[in-house]
Amino acid sequence: MSLKVTKGPGNDYALTKELLVALLVIIITVVLFVLWKKSRKAKRDVLLVGLCDSGKTALFSYLLYNKPVQSFTSQVENFGVFRSKKNLLRIVDIPGHEKVFTKYWDIYKTSCVGIAFVVDSETVQTNICDVAELLYRVLTDATVQSNKSKIIVLCNKQDKLMAKGSEVIKTLLEKELDTLRLTKSNQLESIDGKKNKTVLGKKKKHFEFSHCQMPIEFAEIVSASQDVILEPINEWLEKIK
Repeated sequence: MSLKVTKGPGNDYALTKELLVALLVIIITVVLFVLWKKSRKAKRDVLLVGLCDSGKTALFSYLLYNKPVQSFTSQVENFGVFRSKKNLLRIVDIPGHEKVFTKYWDIYKTSCVGIAFVVDSETVQTNICDVAELLYRVLTDATVQSNKSKIIVLCNKQDKLMAKGSEVIKTLLEKELDTLRLTKSNQLESIDGKKNKTVLGKKKKHFEFSHCQMPIEFAEIVSASQDVILEPINEWLEKIK
């Protein structure tokens, strides 16, 4: 004896309902994926870059939370949202230690619209070689140049007795970068017989920041004191579009 199964209206309705649910899931997945891709492209990162102990973490804390934080040598990035009058920016504090800098620099430089290069104004003359080396790396980065990222050099710790002013620091860095770019070019040429394709400043002229492809500003700030001075960086952040 055999049984014959007959499909009725109820079965067709259940099948149609399952198809609609599956189609709806697919549509929602596609929409979410498109929105996720758009959000990734729309990221607006401002990177805080500088040597260890330059005051980046203190600056990050005041910009985002308006309060001091116990500073320490960080091995990972700090990030948070900065709400300006015109838009939202993600501030990323890149670790200054050379062993971890490259990892986070390579991750975030692709989406950055601005770079705040923080300098310890009190020790800059002693550490000028290391400061210039890191700044050279930032200025000659192909991704940064392609993005036309805005750059500001923040001469921090201006409340210290031995702190150098922004004009002095600018002159010191120009002289050191002038020497460094020649050294870098010669090193590359000696290795592969080719000249360095990345040109910092103008050929056959002493280096000046005004010769760079990206506009570079200098400002004086105090990020770790009872009387913080952050107006220059706040004004600069407001100008980022």
